Amino acid sequence: MIVGGFGVPHTPHYPSIVAGGGPGAEEIVALYGEVRTRLEAAEPDVIVFLTSDHYNLFWETCIPIFSIAVAPSAWGASDYDTIPRRELMIASDLAVHVQRHLVRGGFDVGKSQELELDHTIVAPMHFLAPDVDIPIVPVFLSALIPPLPTAARCDAFGRALREALDDADADAGRVAIVTSGSFSLEIAGPRTADGNHVGVPDPAWMDRVLELLAAGDLDSLVAEATEEQLWAAGNAGGETLLWIAMLAAAGGGKPDFLEAQRAAGHGYGAWV
Repeated sequence: MIVGGFGVPHTPHYPSIVAGGGPGAEEIVALYGEVRTRLEAAEPDVIVFLTSDHYNLFWETCIPIFSIAVAPSAWGASDYDTIPRRELMIASDLAVHVQRHLVRGGFDVGKSQELELDHTIVAPMHFLAPDVDIPIVPVFLSALIPPLPTAARCDAFGRALREALDDADADAGRVAIVTSGSFSLEIAGPRTADGNHVGVPDPAWMDRVLELLAAGDLDSLVAEATEEQLWAAGNAGGETLLWIAMLAAAGGGKPDFLEAQRAAGHGYGAWV
């Protein structure tokens, strides 16, 4: 039973900023807290976590468009010591079932049987489930390295993921679909802000994404999230595809909570 969809950013420095009481700490805690409150109220037994590897697990040697981790557990974060290191349990039986169902449904989904998790999962889990050993199913979608999958394909993947979870039914328990990613973000590229290693190249696109999310208009978001538009939104702009897949899996509709950090290109949302 799918109990909701949730989206947050995965900035690796947020845990240390909050721990040290740095600039913006109160806002970070408040926004993550709004999503966490709704996630906890949904009482999930497992979290299916849609993410995109940041050149840590797959690198340039093999870059699957879709992949699922089926190991019993994984440690992280593998790439930043600004995040408290932890072991996250993986619902491996469910992960195997989902991967098999997706492959049989026409999606060539890879299978990772040994891995470490990077900041894209561990940083959000630090805020969303810091003291809870809830198992996860890490689902990777290539959103950073061209060619990107189309938004329509990610929408179809999310719907197929929902079917796979429905097929598992009682064995899956209560499932929350969580994703992390930004709408407009340039990291260490030519479109960063002065004196900073990040930037928001296309704030108008971010506002449009938020408008469509607030209206529950997933179809228009899919139609407008072309590869050209996503690259215009920054070298991490493809992470909007993760939100599309999450919403398709969770059932879409209007959000119960939606807020943004526009200056950072981030969104926070809950659909329950």
